Amino acid sequence: TTRPLGKVWLPDASYREMTEWALPVGRQKVYDQLVHELEHDHRWNELRTFLRGGYWRNFKIKYPESNEMYARMMFVSSLVQQAGQESVPQSVVDQARTWLYRAQCNCAYWHGAFGGVYLPLLRNAVFQNLIMAESILERQGKTADAWVEAAADDYNFDGAQEVRLANERMVAWIEPAAGGRMYELDLRRAGHNLLATMQRRTEAYHDRIRAHEQQSADQAASIHDRVVLKRNDLDQFLSSDSRMRKSLVDHFWDETTILDDVVFSRASELGDFCDSAWDATIRRNPDRIQVMMVREGIADGLPLKLTKGITLGAGSDQLECAWMIEGLPPESRLHFGVEFNFAGMPDGQDDRWFSTGENRRRLGQLGEQLELERMSDIELHDEWLGLHCRLASDRPAGIWAFPVRTVSGSEAGFELVHQSVVVIPHWIVVPDSDGRWTVRVTLDLKCEKTVAELGVWVSQAGQTRN
Repeated sequence: TTRPLGKVWLPDASYREMTEWALPVGRQKVYDQLVHELEHDHRWNELRTFLRGGYWRNFKIKYPESNEMYARMMFVSSLVQQAGQESVPQSVVDQARTWLYRAQCNCAYWHGAFGGVYLPLLRNAVFQNLIMAESILERQGKTADAWVEAAADDYNFDGAQEVRLANERMVAWIEPAAGGRMYELDLRRAGHNLLATMQRRTEAYHDRIRAHEQQSADQAASIHDRVVLKRNDLDQFLSSDSRMRKSLVDHFWDETTILDDVVFSRASELGDFCDSAWDATIRRNPDRIQVMMVREGIADGLPLKLTKGITLGAGSDQLECAWMIEGLPPESRLHFGVEFNFAGMPDGQDDRWFSTGENRRRLGQLGEQLELERMSDIELHDEWLGLHCRLASDRPAGIWAFPVRTVSGSEAGFELVHQSVVVIPHWIVVPDSDGRWTVRVTLDLKCEKTVAELGVWVSQAGQTRN
């Protein structure tokens, strides 16, 4: 009934501050300086229209953790769409779609003046809903109670293939093209992703925290934006990581490397295995599947071949991980360590703790730094989640453990946030007469509580209540 006046194309847009936060840190600092220089210009009302920030979707580049959630959500979305076209009961499809929509809540996918992607409870909520949706749909196509399967595809949209290794209890997502690391580990019973981690990285506002700590209260008023610190020592935690905090990351260090070097990312990497591409094959048996990865590289100047295998069985709560180093000179010595991360198990609580040995001797809360010698196992307990994660090695190992904490901004001020617990078994590699060295590490994951027991109840009618 109303004639159009003409045509207009609407750009991708958000409010000004959001586009500012989406910029890479270096460009964000330049943008921030320009705004503060020009906002006092008498032409500011005209100029501000043309002073725009970045592209909202750059959050998925700036924070790869955001892209992990996005890509995972798209995978589940395709499962929901496929289920709607097949003979899956409509009530099941509707429930899975409800969980999918909850995981599409935007809050966890970006960061600026609010916690966003830095907040573990938001990331955990996204993954919990996605794991629940995926699991309820997968059960529709299975006739056996226990099963195991593997598939390869570009699950995270990086142009390379990842491997999805799954059984009825867990799903391991592996990146052969990125150091052969495991970047997601889903526990279906608890709806928990043990690798919903967050890398420590430099943020533009970290400069304001340093400046605030170096100036008196009176001088602090000259800083462009108000600085509120939830604790006064945040500048001591402004560390950054060279890569994402994931598991099955293979390190080679100097023998003199100490725990603090690793905690503060000062340790020199002597190998080229952490980030490089590995060749991968999938070995299938009826009740066991192994992802086998191989790379020929350099460690401390020595050419060698490193083989890494991850095995999952039907009905199993264990991931079996094995490494073989080949081609070493007889007299060589290498310092080799494997990094594991455990997310969603907070520190600072007595019901979250380390233990070891047959009697589960307590070693302290999960937030403590540990430096242990000649250990065969270590276990992480989270009694609230009902989760127990045990790493056991067939070779006695030194074990380093420490928390990863980020300094991030929120509406209430700058804060220190626990992101994950790092556990690194490490060895001095001395080859046998054939130039070989092997080790086997078992990751045993026990979930005592279900999603329902953790606070989400699902009725038979498909309604969910918190």
